Amino acid sequence: MTQAKLAEKSELSIDLISRIERGDRAPSLESIEKISAALNISPTQLFNFEGNEILALADGLFEALELWRLMQGRKPKQVKQILEIAKIVLG
Repeated sequence: MTQAKLAEKSELSIDLISRIERGDRAPSLESIEKISAALNISPTQLFNFEGNEILALADGLFEALELWRLMQGRKPKQVKQILEIAKIVLG
């Protein structure tokens, strides 16, 4: 689903959806409810991982957090470039 479609279905602005997705802004409880309703899932499912993701993060938690800190405040184009580099390096 595109950000525009999610914004429309959740009755939130595209800018807010974009900021939440980039991690620039934490969603309010009201926004979480609207987003989950738009996605037709319960709010808890937005935070429900199968376990594999958490285990993978636990193995390299410090490094994952450091990478997250480095990514914060970057322009979307920079994030995409870094993602492409990571894909190449990680094969």
